[in-house]
Amino acid sequence: MRALPCLFLLLLLQEDDVDPEEVVAVLHESTYLPLEIPSDEEVEDIIWSSRKRLATVVPEKEGHPATITVTDPHYQGRVSFLRPSYSLHISNLSWEDSGLYQAQVNLGTSQIFATRHYNLRVYHPRYPSENPSTAFCLLAKVLLLLLLLVILAVGIWITRVWKRGKMPRMKKLRRNRMKLRKKRTPGPSPI
Repeated sequence: MRALPCLFLLLLLQEDDVDPEEVVAVLHESTYLPLEIPSDEEVEDIIWSSRKRLATVVPEKEGHPATITVTDPHYQGRVSFLRPSYSLHISNLSWEDSGLYQAQVNLGTSQIFATRHYNLRVYHPRYPSENPSTAFCLLAKVLLLLLLLVILAVGIWITRVWKRGKMPRMKKLRRNRMKLRKKRTPGPSPI
């Protein structure tokens, strides 16, 4: 039981970077997320992840080749791992590739050696200041406002129909002014 708090403390101390490293790349081009592993450490595996687990890399050992398993179909055929550190290389970047990435290096002693964090930002070369997440956010706000206006209009319409149903219907009286004038008898003239 004493080992659990010690292991937790070790994990906290080994966390090498809390702030993600900013990586900026061009849409439809390629980029790589660098990873440095000391050569004197025996690495069990490296787990790359983004929104979910992206790939697992088991480095080559004693004549056995490295085993690379890409688990996210979005990256299938677009990722490779540069030796000897197995840095992540992503080709044909899309807007969906933007976001946070993490590399977790596990040692052979089943301890986490290091966890590296990256923030990948993909931009279009013609519009470097354009941020796709900002444009999407603005579009979402406009659509939400439009939806609220439609709901308000439907609510007002339903309220008016409901009130009309509750009130007894009254016939509007129409006066035929021509008939009233004809029936009127001429009175004495004030002059």
